[in-house]
Amino acid sequence: LFSRLLIITGSDKMFGLPWTPYYTQSRFPYGGGDPLDVQHEETLLSTYVIAATVIFSMTVFTFENMLDRRQAKAYLKTDFPSELETTVAKIDAEKKGTKNDEKVVEDKTEEKTEEKKEESAADKKNKVDKLKPLLPQLREKFEKSQLYGTDKLKFSMFSSTFDTFMTMLSLLCGDAVYGWDISRSIVEHYGGSEKDDEIKITLVLLGLLSIWSALLSLPFEWYSTFRIEKKHGFNKQTSKLFFTDKLKSFLLSNIIGLPVAALVLMIIKWGGDYFYIYIWAFMFLFSVLMMTIVPVFIMPLFNKYEALKDGDLKTRIFALADTLKYPLTNLFVMDGSKRSSHSNAFMFGFGKNKRIVLFDTLMDQVEDEEIIAILGHELGHWALGHTWSNFLITQIYTGVAFYCFSLFYHANDMYQAFGFDDPSRPVPTIIALLLFFQILWAPVDKALSFVMTLFSRHNEFAADKFSSDLGNSKKLQTGLCKISLENLGAMCPDPLYATYHYSHPPLVERLSAMMELDKKKE
Repeated sequence: LFSRLLIITGSDKMFGLPWTPYYTQSRFPYGGGDPLDVQHEETLLSTYVIAATVIFSMTVFTFENMLDRRQAKAYLKTDFPSELETTVAKIDAEKKGTKNDEKVVEDKTEEKTEEKKEESAADKKNKVDKLKPLLPQLREKFEKSQLYGTDKLKFSMFSSTFDTFMTMLSLLCGDAVYGWDISRSIVEHYGGSEKDDEIKITLVLLGLLSIWSALLSLPFEWYSTFRIEKKHGFNKQTSKLFFTDKLKSFLLSNIIGLPVAALVLMIIKWGGDYFYIYIWAFMFLFSVLMMTIVPVFIMPLFNKYEALKDGDLKTRIFALADTLKYPLTNLFVMDGSKRSSHSNAFMFGFGKNKRIVLFDTLMDQVEDEEIIAILGHELGHWALGHTWSNFLITQIYTGVAFYCFSLFYHANDMYQAFGFDDPSRPVPTIIALLLFFQILWAPVDKALSFVMTLFSRHNEFAADKFSSDLGNSKKLQTGLCKISLENLGAMCPDPLYATYHYSHPPLVERLSAMMELDKKKE
């Protein structure tokens, strides 16, 4: 391994600096010929950027691998977590003797279709019994939850190792230079040139990267869906649906993404020294446009959305929205069950055209009152301004990121370090963008990602409190327990792992926080 690394980096010593990729413009001139004798002044950036990138990537990988191993140990526990047991036992004790639970279940059972009646015995066995106490069911599902978490974590660790290896290999081999030269040759084959057709070459490069990424990720996505999810009873989709989804996603990402990329490059070239302002404005308008058209035109390409049938649940949801002044215009049920038995609910829409979507799996798993409590939580995000704050943070992030890019846009010493070292050839704008965001901006992005995870957890607690203040505390607690049961959620996550990775607090923390609020109210 060391000898290969010596060859790739072109260094006489293992830790000799600067490191350089194997494939560079000077070592492999476009069109063939002898290597170029190029002399560049070494700067701090050109000397250390590749080594620093490798060190940063390996440091992050090592740290996250350490957290994964801690979580792996947590999944080996066989004793049911005592804190969760104490907390859920209190919920069962408060729920005991409730008269209307059985009637709610009977009413919903009468509405089941013939297809639901014909579900397999295994599916029925895995369903939550709404009439039984929650604690015995959590105990029964604990081992399954641990096994499911272990399988997902092992696969995640393997995927992360593979991704890190491929990233380092791509970096040290000089794939960016090689990919650009291949794209250039394709465009020139049809009469173009690097000088006049940079955007065309860019679109070819992005198309090739998109194909490569799709092919590379396909085996991992297939294994996750048809091995792990199926093994634990979650996957419901067929191979045909799986590949159809992938094809649709691939086509949409390119149909939308490539023209946007072309416009971004045009704005950078047209905007002069203050191009980042115009880029920010364009990205803002694009974000608003996507928020508007995705739910209406793109999401229906993957799932079926039907209006929730008239009834008590629909009436109560609209009444809740009206109470909170939420401009709800439509209420849909999505056929999430055709892909997975996982459940969810979400809101979307812009301005005064708001909509709420319930997964059909959610409606099967919880009671109507628990759905109201869960929607109280989701509407809490809107009422407390979480939706707008996240949107605002995204816009500030975009503006700052492109401003910082403008400072490094002409940092030729960095591009030379990554193999774009032929002074007779201009550095492609797309390469400048990719290298900046993947290399220089990566530490900032990683740090901000962790801060946003903490911010998200804070917002989740606040939304729980909002729903509790509406009088939904008890039903939100039981609803969260049932969702965790159905989804085999982690019942004893490692604290450090959860802090770093979880955008939602662990179940026991949310339940304990709501119980503490109830005590204060009493």
